[in-house]
Amino acid sequence: VAASADNDARTVGVVIVDHGSKKKTSNDMLLEFVDVYKKTTGRSNVQPAHMEIAEPSISQAIASCVSQGARTVIIAPYFLSQGRHIQEDIPALVQAAQGQHPDVECLIAAPIGVDPLMAQLIESRVTQAVR
Repeated sequence: VAASADNDARTVGVVIVDHGSKKKTSNDMLLEFVDVYKKTTGRSNVQPAHMEIAEPSISQAIASCVSQGARTVIIAPYFLSQGRHIQEDIPALVQAAQGQHPDVECLIAAPIGVDPLMAQLIESRVTQAVR
């Protein structure tokens, strides 16, 4: 699904946030996913962020989206469930970053959660393992 309209693509930034790790390979996986997301959606103003431990932070990623013209920034958690990080930590970090950009709307998307697409992905992995 491509970004719905040219105006939307220019004014909406997306921050894809994971937990963050001390391991470079784990953090690099988010960069790889952001590239896949950009290619899949056609969105260009997409930034990676780590909730903690590594950079870029959520605040840095939001600032990067704003510097590229975003008027709305959607923080999309690369998390499976509604745990403490989704309910408390990420909202607090987004609220703090929002203070730096009072004219920009920051919204938090739901985590990946239970979705038929996840079932398809798991089945794909199961099929690969059987081979």
